[in-house]
Amino acid sequence: MADHNGQQLSAREMVRAHTYPVLGAIASFSLLALALLQIPQAVKTHRYNRCIDAQVSLRSTSNLEGQQGPGKLIDLKAVQHCEGL
Repeated sequence: MADHNGQQLSAREMVRAHTYPVLGAIASFSLLALALLQIPQAVKTHRYNRCIDAQVSLRSTSNLEGQQGPGKLIDLKAVQHCEGL
């Protein structure tokens, strides 16, 4: 290191000098890996939400009485269709 002006560092000093940057690099790479691993689940969820929205809008065109709001038959049938049941 520049602070020692050519002196040979002991093992303990080497560990102290390099621990923080090494752990910082490991943390950065693990955060990046976790972010990349979330992409497939985000794509799947986005497609599922689009399917639900399309099914609800398709089924609501039949103007069924009393079928508006969450938990109604239109929503349940949309979930059933998008989950492949």
